[in-house]
Amino acid sequence: HFKTFDGDIFYFPGVCNYIFASNCKSPYQDFNIQIRRTVVENATVITHVIMKLEGAVIELTRSSVLLDGKLVQMPYSYMGILIERSNNYLKVSAKLGLTFLWNEEDALLVRKHPKH
Repeated sequence: HFKTFDGDIFYFPGVCNYIFASNCKSPYQDFNIQIRRTVVENATVITHVIMKLEGAVIELTRSSVLLDGKLVQMPYSYMGILIERSNNYLKVSAKLGLTFLWNEEDALLVRKHPKH
């Protein structure tokens, strides 16, 4: 299930690559979050997340975190972006007002600043 920022709820069981969230009201794209969903052991899970945040590219999988193609260890901070583990979630926070949480399976959450 997907719940949009304006409260609509959609059921979409598709497996492919998708743009999950992006800022489309600005000439400069300060964030773009893409997800890859696949079926693993009869369950649809998110296996890959690519985030473009203020010019940096973050690639998340269940086994690694890459920043601009380089493997990083958590917690990791870079130019206003913090990548860390928080309870059972992988958490990415950006100074632009965006927080991203992923359980590394089937659930993710994006919180954004009201300006977006």
